[in-house]
Amino acid sequence: MKSVIHAFALILLTSTAGAATLDLHGLKPDEVAIWAAPVEGGTELASLRADAAVNPASTMKLVTSWTALNRLKPGYHWTTRLVSAAPLENGVLKGDLVWVGAGDPRFSTANLQELLRGLRQRGVQRIDGRLLLDKSAFSSIGTAENFGGDEGKSFTVEPDTHLTGLKVAWLRFFNDANGARVVLDPPLADVSVQAKLSSAGGSASCPDVRQWVQIRQQAGQIEVSGKLPAACDGSQAYVNVLEHNDFAAQSFAALWAELGGSGPQSVAIAPAPAGARTLAQFQSEPLTVALADINKYSNNTMARTVYLTLGREEGGSDTPAAAQRAVRRLLAEQHISDEALVLENGCGLSRRERVSARLLGQVLLNAARGPYGGELLASLPLASEDGTLKRRFASIGPRLRMKTGTLKDVKALAGYWQAADGRRLAIVAIINSPRALAMGPALDGIVADLIHRFDRSAPDSSQLPAAEAIMQP
Repeated sequence: MKSVIHAFALILLTSTAGAATLDLHGLKPDEVAIWAAPVEGGTELASLRADAAVNPASTMKLVTSWTALNRLKPGYHWTTRLVSAAPLENGVLKGDLVWVGAGDPRFSTANLQELLRGLRQRGVQRIDGRLLLDKSAFSSIGTAENFGGDEGKSFTVEPDTHLTGLKVAWLRFFNDANGARVVLDPPLADVSVQAKLSSAGGSASCPDVRQWVQIRQQAGQIEVSGKLPAACDGSQAYVNVLEHNDFAAQSFAALWAELGGSGPQSVAIAPAPAGARTLAQFQSEPLTVALADINKYSNNTMARTVYLTLGREEGGSDTPAAAQRAVRRLLAEQHISDEALVLENGCGLSRRERVSARLLGQVLLNAARGPYGGELLASLPLASEDGTLKRRFASIGPRLRMKTGTLKDVKALAGYWQAADGRRLAIVAIINSPRALAMGPALDGIVADLIHRFDRSAPDSSQLPAAEAIMQP
């Protein structure tokens, strides 16, 4: 028999198939929005506050991903170019080199190194002019407001036309015959590392080097101290340093010097001149690779970059506004109401963004029934196996693929269950409540119960590892 404190969390859902109770596992009905329906058609399985406008957190990335697959197409590539109108004489570029940023969300320092190797192969040894950053791909980047308390954390890094390595540098630790030490990769001219490291004796493990060292940052100075076990040899930790333009320019300078190049004389922001020729270029992997990073690991910076790319391709003087038009236009074409939709940056790192559970569910249905359903599905975390679901739903397993979402006062899941017979269920469950972060087990329990209602061969919430926690108010 269920406890008194748990009894209020049973609600009635009605459909043409009859009435059934759905256990909310301690949540109040006004704290959660739920929607579920079979992909192959038929009556909705569940609907509770499905038309209420709620904050979706990172499940908003599904809307951006669906729009990108339909508008940009799965094989979309970003092309980063180095161009110049200056003559090249005896290995010397007699003028400015322009780095035309494309807003490639996965552009890494290794990709920049490959781009610069192309410049060397072209015969450039010295740049006598400036390095110009052409940032015209995005007219603006939009906002993610009211996250001041998280400043400096990697998930708040803003998108940029010249995003390089997600604007993080790596502290690489070594502990060998030459002692304990750390180096910054890439080496950045305006960032210094002061290390006070010693070797720790014994055979301690090193699952995370930050367990053994302290890392402090202030402006362009990084202080690292601690005792480093031998097991930490080869470990690394990231640091978020510099502004986008400085990080890109200093990464360029460090890698160019490693390749034996010299120059440029200075750095500025300017568009490429008319008639500039391409000296080297780097083409990204396709959109689908970026979407896998975005959805499996809930990468906000990359999702915002894809959203802005939608705006660039849509056209207009305001890139975020154009991105919003692209999303709303696709919703209208697919006859999905956008009445509940509020967009800020398309990634869910937002206090303002809103969707309804029904809107998000209809996007899932449309995607699954459309030509790019497989691509969207492949980008989602597999329960108990990878991404943000690696440690959840162990008893249910990888037939469940869902995008997660977490913010202060928000906990969300949206995605698909596929039964052994091939039938699929689209599920959306979003908590908006001051209790949200503590009610994660309740959210998992609701999803498990919906799956079991649809597919009796699947475990229900009583078989989840955190079943006892679900019962708590």
